[in-house]
Amino acid sequence: MAAQEYEQDIEDGVEESNDLETVDVLEFGLDTDGFCVEIGYIAEIVNCGELTNLPSTPPHIEGVLNLREEAVKVVNLKRLLDIGDTYNDEKLIVFKRKDGADSRLGWLVDGVRGVHSFAPSDVEAGGNAPGVEGVIRQEEDFVIWLDPAQMRI
Repeated sequence: MAAQEYEQDIEDGVEESNDLETVDVLEFGLDTDGFCVEIGYIAEIVNCGELTNLPSTPPHIEGVLNLREEAVKVVNLKRLLDIGDTYNDEKLIVFKRKDGADSRLGWLVDGVRGVHSFAPSDVEAGGNAPGVEGVIRQEEDFVIWLDPAQMRI
């Protein structure tokens, strides 16, 4: 594979290895459950600082964070997914800016567990929930794969 193609694949969160396509994901926790998102969507991970409230926004929008003079809209992922409301270790997964967007988006999570690679054949059906790409079995646990482009935020 040409170096330029490899670099593009890494930027897209997809890497080829031994002729088997694998996907790199960032695993994170919400309470005791594991979730993941394709690494190609992510710009950075930061500690969540002080937020400014945004009036007239849905309840899952916590506010906006000033991150190096750029506005990041913070989503309470637990509230959006209806799995709780309080956080143990507030980390913010900040996504790359969508074309034409006036601000970036970040998901508030309980902590980051690491980056993992898996084959698409390892993904089991995830149901019909918007933004749920599928479920990945890891030993005795499951990790729910979320697709931020398909989430209704």
